[in-house]
Amino acid sequence: MNDLIGFLTQFHKDAPPFISENEDGSYSLVGISDKAATANFDYAELGSCKLTAKNHSDTLLALMNFIILVDAMSDSEELSFEDEEVNSFLEFQFSEVLSKYFCENVAYSHDLAIAFLKDNPQLVNEALYNVTKDKEQITNVDYQSIVDGLDGTQFQDPYINIAYEIAKEFKLRPFEVIENWSTAELIVTFAKLANDRSLDSFLNWKYSQPNAPKRKQPKKQAFYFEEIGEEEENKEALLD
Repeated sequence: MNDLIGFLTQFHKDAPPFISENEDGSYSLVGISDKAATANFDYAELGSCKLTAKNHSDTLLALMNFIILVDAMSDSEELSFEDEEVNSFLEFQFSEVLSKYFCENVAYSHDLAIAFLKDNPQLVNEALYNVTKDKEQITNVDYQSIVDGLDGTQFQDPYINIAYEIAKEFKLRPFEVIENWSTAELIVTFAKLANDRSLDSFLNWKYSQPNAPKRKQPKKQAFYFEEIGEEEENKEALLD
């Protein structure tokens, strides 16, 4: 259990990104965007699994509550992580995290728990960020606290919201995005779309200001469609 706890007490640099909120209300992707892989991780008899819009938020909240529990227990002089009963209790609690990730009841296995954490270091980073960004507010986290911060959104879960936005943009079935896209892939794609929209809005504002330089006339279209003409047909005949 000590190595698992050790993994949960530090940020991991070589990890896919997660979303953080800045003081000015803007957002950042913290991590390596190139690692937003779509591949599933294999877990033997449990099959393949990854973080998607379907399981991310529930798994994150369960992991945050586990970190908060460990932090509280570490402050107690009467408890030791070397104690067998303490470890059994923590194993039972961590099985809740695994169950949320796999979307089924999963018994604790140390090898499985370590594999899950190493496959998803961005989830550890996100959980630590949320737990430590305001230490005075650390309490048991409930789903409603997340929902209360999502005024104006159609869906309660932010990752479901992002999945629907991406599905709409690319004309995909929402279920396909929710079920198959990793959340790292979701947020990198969403960030690119959001930046493109924000840049377009900024340029529209910039060139609408008094005394602004005239904007260069955009091309009517970027690609043109043509049929094979006589010149190409003659070239083809020569090749024959």
